[in-house]
Amino acid sequence: MKSSKAQAVRWLSRLMQREQIDTLEKPAEGNVFLFTIEGFCEQNPTFFICRKEEGLRIGYHSVSENPSGSPPVPVERHLIEWHVLESSTATERQERILNTLVATIRARKKQYRTCQYCNVKYPPERGSGQKTCYNCAAPRSPAAF
Repeated sequence: MKSSKAQAVRWLSRLMQREQIDTLEKPAEGNVFLFTIEGFCEQNPTFFICRKEEGLRIGYHSVSENPSGSPPVPVERHLIEWHVLESSTATERQERILNTLVATIRARKKQYRTCQYCNVKYPPERGSGQKTCYNCAAPRSPAAF
């Protein structure tokens, strides 16, 4: 299994060759590019880079608090403004975007907990307290007795 950073490097390199996301030459609005970390947990976390008028937004998708599954909610964590990207070389732009994406990945992974009952990693929005996932908390709740 590749590390999260290795997966991000490979994905970003391909994306930048194919889409040129780091320049204003393309339309500034509407492009959302998704990246999923494989092998981290059962529900692999998904991250995004989104082209906005002010620059590139980088963030992750928060899974629904309702396990029955409403759509994921995008959480924007960082903005790299166009003027910062335009004043850099292509290599510096790619490095800046990669470092921001990796920082977002690391911060999100730190939020995950391991359930004390089933040992499954879960995001905070799918947990019932610090040590129990929703799946294990439901049968153990006082209402279940």
